[in-house]
Amino acid sequence: MDENIRKLKEKGTPDRWRYAVALEKMGKPAVEYLTHALTDEDKWVRYVAADALGNIGDQCCVDSLIVALKDIDQDVRFAAAEALGKLGDVRALNALNETCKGDNCYVKIAAEDAITTISKQK
Repeated sequence: MDENIRKLKEKGTPDRWRYAVALEKMGKPAVEYLTHALTDEDKWVRYVAADALGNIGDQCCVDSLIVALKDIDQDVRFAAAEALGKLGDVRALNALNETCKGDNCYVKIAAEDAITTISKQK
């Protein structure tokens, strides 16, 4: 895990997103590093980190994923919405509803799906 964390932090490393994928396989011990990766300068690192956090399923990252719903990149916002749906935490509902009001159709559909998923789990 240490090697993947180190490589993920190396800004000159091509395809750094691959190390975020590798961290996902580590499960909950990687959540802290993946949460930090949500603020990386590389959109694909942020995208993969959001996706990985949703797949790992630890709800401690809900607040960070809510912030990622405002990312400058639509792919990252999409991944954050999907991840929040997978996590199923009602704390995300307000932010997802706001996303539905002002985002493009691609992200809006992911946010709507997440809202439906979370609402079914209540």
